[in-house]
Amino acid sequence: MKTKKRIYQSFVRIICLVLMCMSSVMTGCGLESSKPPQKNPPKSSVKKVSTPISTVKSSRDSSASQGLQRSDLPELTEEQMENAENLVMGACSRCHSPLPADALPRHAWEEVILSMNGMVGPWNQPAASVEDIAVALYWYEREAPVELEYFEHPLETELAFKKVELTPRGLESERIPAVSDIMLFKGKRGVPEGILVSEMRSRRLLAMPYGELNSSMLRPFMGSVDFNYPAAISHGDFDGSGRLEIFVASMGGMNPSNEEKGGVSFLTHSEEGWKVSSVGVDLGRACDIDVADLDNDDDTDMVVCAFGFRGPGQLLWLKNIQNQFVVKTLDERDGFVAAIIDDVDDDDDEDIIALLSQEHEVLLQFTNDGEGVFTVSELLRLPHAAWGSSDLLRVDLDRDGDRDLILVNGDTLDDHTPKPIHGVRWLERVGSQFLELREILILPGCERAAVGDVDGDGDYDVVGAAFMPQLPIEDWDRWDSLVWAENLGNAQAWDVKSIEKGNPVHSAIHVDDINRDGLMDIVTGNYVWIDESGNSATRRDYLTVWQQVSQ
Repeated sequence: MKTKKRIYQSFVRIICLVLMCMSSVMTGCGLESSKPPQKNPPKSSVKKVSTPISTVKSSRDSSASQGLQRSDLPELTEEQMENAENLVMGACSRCHSPLPADALPRHAWEEVILSMNGMVGPWNQPAASVEDIAVALYWYEREAPVELEYFEHPLETELAFKKVELTPRGLESERIPAVSDIMLFKGKRGVPEGILVSEMRSRRLLAMPYGELNSSMLRPFMGSVDFNYPAAISHGDFDGSGRLEIFVASMGGMNPSNEEKGGVSFLTHSEEGWKVSSVGVDLGRACDIDVADLDNDDDTDMVVCAFGFRGPGQLLWLKNIQNQFVVKTLDERDGFVAAIIDDVDDDDDEDIIALLSQEHEVLLQFTNDGEGVFTVSELLRLPHAAWGSSDLLRVDLDRDGDRDLILVNGDTLDDHTPKPIHGVRWLERVGSQFLELREILILPGCERAAVGDVDGDGDYDVVGAAFMPQLPIEDWDRWDSLVWAENLGNAQAWDVKSIEKGNPVHSAIHVDDINRDGLMDIVTGNYVWIDESGNSATRRDYLTVWQQVSQ
């Protein structure tokens, strides 16, 4: 959240700090205990049903907080109340788009705004005073709707799935997973062999080969290696051997922190087996990685998102010089959640597209001149700072020969509020240009999405998974937790159906034919939240495979 802009007035502090409180992602401001457990977006082309869902209040009560209370706030003058909107909106627009009051229901604003007390802003300006907080709370509660309006999707009836739950041997009694990523695992000559899973609580990687599904299939991969809270995994040919190596981005901890304990490691394979090497760079919560030759010197470089917290975040290029890495900083802001490497402008060198969340909520393109000199431009500015961007995918969704972008938003880890704007959208690529953002599916709490031909009709469908572990478990049953959008033709229209309700613990997702029967299956990685007392409200298996069966 670094910038060189000045702060003009105290009301700028109000809005900026609101944004800080609201705009974490899975790797952001949501706090999980490290204690061991005791035993208006673009118009829609999506077919929807008009079944409203009532709003749920957060499981955290601001009145129970040890911090600032509503009763501590001063009374506002009549002039302050009359001028609140103009002051807030005018000051806010000096540095970012104003945050709409309908981003949250009325009851949710108190917790968000009171939590700003004593918090230093993103540009190290003085903390908001209690008077500032009082004005902000007054205005947002006055303008916010009592409830947000939601709609549920009809249940899927044409496709049939058999649920298979998988937990590694030895962990059956605990079942407190923190799965962060699932990747297609390719072996010799790039042939798919199964899936690879990163799991943060055990700090390990897990592997599952293709075949008949049973719990013994999910096993530790290099089980003696501590991967330092692995958040993301990727493939690439590091040594030019023709075999794809594995790259791991590690956060260095489960909770938000400014400590730079994260990093990057890579796994190479030889006749002796797999070997793990560290890049040797300390990073602030590395959460995504992609690899390619960025400067045309015939070796493999890395692009890494270090999400940070309040200061150490950055997007960086790890330049490979004879298998030693030099850090090249591309952007010094907290909040990068995903980056992909692609030749966007078709000039035979690799460019970078990165998704920046937090209060920024912007999609950036770093255009390469061929020698590793990048020019940054803004591809898309998302509607507002409470958008909750969580992932970015690259796939030729309409199968016209180029690779489009899929954007996912659904973070709830900070304000604990599912939003009717959450879901999956795509940017169609035509040549070197991207068109407007188009809706695929709406899913409150949508943390991840995957693409595959789910129904076997020859086009790409999209599956969305919800992750809202901090909501009260007694309220889960009102929310869709896994949905799929059937592609009705060239990605121009979609029919969205619910596969599962009431289980929003899915922190990763993958679409693949796991049992090799010719039908696409869905794999969800699960994440059980542990509260500040070291307790978890539920138990779940590490992976859930939705094995598609013939009807």
